[in-house]
Amino acid sequence: MKQIFKDKANEIIESIVKKQKRSEPGSLPYLFWGNKISEQSFYIKVGRNFEKWFKFIAENSIGFELLPDGITKKVSKGKSKDIDFIVLDTNNKTVYYLELKSNLELDTEKLPATIDKVNLIEKYLTKTYPEYKIESGILHWAVYDKNILAKKYLTKIKQAEASGVSVKYPKDLFKILNQNISETDYYTMFNDIKKNLFISLIDIYTI
Repeated sequence: MKQIFKDKANEIIESIVKKQKRSEPGSLPYLFWGNKISEQSFYIKVGRNFEKWFKFIAENSIGFELLPDGITKKVSKGKSKDIDFIVLDTNNKTVYYLELKSNLELDTEKLPATIDKVNLIEKYLTKTYPEYKIESGILHWAVYDKNILAKKYLTKIKQAEASGVSVKYPKDLFKILNQNISETDYYTMFNDIKKNLFISLIDIYTI
């Protein structure tokens, strides 16, 4: 893995940690663990912000261009939709659109909504980029590959795929982008983040 990718990942996580609110006297988290960050809030913010890292890799991949993402107006019946990740493969004339999920264990209401969203945006992109092939799906990035997934996730994957939505993993995206990022590289990066940030910036047991 290129050093610039590791540096970008650390930059994203460090920016979240520095802005993170810590527990204060008068709360149970403070009583048990002291002045620590809210783990639940931290994970939510990482889930929302780490898409920047995948975009950074895409824009530093030869033959790929980032397309406009974020809130997109008039996607379906005049309604706006938030597009997570969309990149153009200029060589193969393919647009890749992905919804990023750090956790596939969505409740019964959220998963169908995510599936519907992907299908709606795919139709929108087909009309918007008629000269390109559209590849859409969900990127489940909390694991490098699906081989180590717990069984409870397999039902979710089958449900999505039965509705025409593929579930991809970082391994798949790196292959598309022609980036040499191995499973060891991926997990080592997160382990290094844990050492560099959680040890140096977060005194979990400071009382």
